[in-house]
Amino acid sequence: MKQPPGFSHPTLSSHVCRLHKSIYGLKQAPRAWYTRLSDYLISLGFRASNADTSLFIYSAGHDLIYLLVYVDDLLLTGNNSTLLCHLITLLNSEFKIRDLGFVHYFLGIEVTKTAIGLMLSHHKYTPDIIQRAGMSLCKAVDTPASSSSKLLLTSDTRYSDPTRYR
Repeated sequence: MKQPPGFSHPTLSSHVCRLHKSIYGLKQAPRAWYTRLSDYLISLGFRASNADTSLFIYSAGHDLIYLLVYVDDLLLTGNNSTLLCHLITLLNSEFKIRDLGFVHYFLGIEVTKTAIGLMLSHHKYTPDIIQRAGMSLCKAVDTPASSSSKLLLTSDTRYSDPTRYR
């Protein structure tokens, strides 16, 4: 590191500035935002999921709403569109949010609306994984090994880098 232009000291040239805050605000800002959002959702009647800390569930009678938090993105779905619109209005009054409409792609998952519900797939993400593994020129087959023949191992040597195949 070196001293920034305009802040150099002629006699203390080996000294540098020490930041007390991270570049994008306070270090605790994401945690504080999540805590504020979590407290607000719980005050509206949501409960935090035991299985996933980023999932909040609202249940009242037959009405269900699921709200998933990922960093600063919220994914919201439910079975009552009037209740969803009301929740979006409440969230917008408390936080600065923007409704992007129906989800098409979220965290590598492609979402397609069908007549009976939602279809989730990794159709767009899978080729990226294959490309990163350096296997884009490999021949595709339904089952990578024959289910009828016995698998024979010719040696006990292991791959030098097994992470590629995990």
